[in-house]
Amino acid sequence: MSKYKYLIKNLGLFTLSSVSTKLITFFLLPLYTYYLTTEEYGTTDLVNTTVQLFFPILTLSIIEAVLRFALDRNENKKNVFSIGFCITVFSSLIMLSISPLLGFIPGLENCKLFLCGVYIVTAFNSLFSTFARTIDQVKIIAVASIISTLITCGLNILLISYFHLGLDGYFWSLIFGNLIGCILYFIWGRYYRYISYRHVDKALLKRMLLYCIPMIPNALFWWANSSINRYFLTAMVSVGAVGLFAAASKVPSMLNMITSIFQQAWSVSAIQEYQSEGSSKFFSRIYEVYHLCILAASCFLILFSKWIGLLLFQKEFYEAWIFVPWLVLGFYYSALNTFYGTIYTASKKTKFLFTTTILGTIIGVIFNLILIPFWSVTGASIATCISHFVVWIARVMDSKKILRVYVDQKRMVSSQIGLFILVLLISQQISYSFYLGFALCIVIAVINMRSVISLGRLVIKRFWGKAA
Repeated sequence: MSKYKYLIKNLGLFTLSSVSTKLITFFLLPLYTYYLTTEEYGTTDLVNTTVQLFFPILTLSIIEAVLRFALDRNENKKNVFSIGFCITVFSSLIMLSISPLLGFIPGLENCKLFLCGVYIVTAFNSLFSTFARTIDQVKIIAVASIISTLITCGLNILLISYFHLGLDGYFWSLIFGNLIGCILYFIWGRYYRYISYRHVDKALLKRMLLYCIPMIPNALFWWANSSINRYFLTAMVSVGAVGLFAAASKVPSMLNMITSIFQQAWSVSAIQEYQSEGSSKFFSRIYEVYHLCILAASCFLILFSKWIGLLLFQKEFYEAWIFVPWLVLGFYYSALNTFYGTIYTASKKTKFLFTTTILGTIIGVIFNLILIPFWSVTGASIATCISHFVVWIARVMDSKKILRVYVDQKRMVSSQIGLFILVLLISQQISYSFYLGFALCIVIAVINMRSVISLGRLVIKRFWGKAA
């Protein structure tokens, strides 16, 4: 199977699982915003954000090493998985042992055990789904994701809307749904066969830790870059402001869905093709397609953000729509950062990931402190955009030392200027903003028309041409 067809096959399977699960989660938002207060919804976001903070610290970012080393033809997959499994078990025990201390985190006083439960099922789900990609069990990922999400969705509706359990219902649904996913991986995928109970390959453990431990600071600063504004909002405004910010963030999470689908398939292909002949051309073509998809999705979400808000946000949550355009712009740059990040992981040169993420975090903290006192949630949204933009610029400049990704700079700059103007038009609610924004989207499409046509010809030539 060619590298393009292999990537497209994986994209198809990941799309099936991710689109179904993300859409179900997305359309649960009206349920949450109707039955939960802004403070309660803010608490759910704080719990998930805190889990993301502890995950790379307690697991030592071993998931990244499992993906990289299990794809290496010279490594024993059983030994790789065993190391990942043991570290994940120990991390879960550590999380349980420190649970009493979690009550000192503002907003989490009554959610300590729920936070531990969410952490444990999240950690094992990440390990199993990552290993499934390395042994080409993509179908299991799709099925497990869909079943897990359907169970979570059903329990949310039952426990929150029927039994009125509020926060407790939300967390029980999340934990049980993910637990079912873990069981499916372990039994259907027969992952118990990959656990070595006798000994651990110490030499392999050392190599894996040398690879993944330098990625912990990067993961932490990346978390801070994207999530620390929740804590600033809690301290400087209120937990209710976090709830509005979290609700608004669900709209650009549709853009994140495209990124996650692509990243799951692309991370495998990037590692496999990095040292092959013509890798720069391959990376450049994929980046062009990827950017077009992200740009088109961003334009759509920004232009229709008010109508999406009417559909999804209930009661006091409706005002959250005004933050959506800025958050979508931030997710746009975050998505581009994700692509350039694969260049570093594929080449095993992960140190600069840390450097760029530190830079973005520092910028984010500074602008959060400056903007939140004046503009509250809008300030936090703008700070997110600025920090992701700075990281993108830094990675574009530095990654050329490893692998050059060729882009049409004039087209890229023109598209981004158009996207920024679109954000201003919609967020400021000026007269006829929708019609002016629609016209601007057409201009952006015309700017990129040549790229769309050339890529269409390439697809026809490569796939249908061969068939003929």
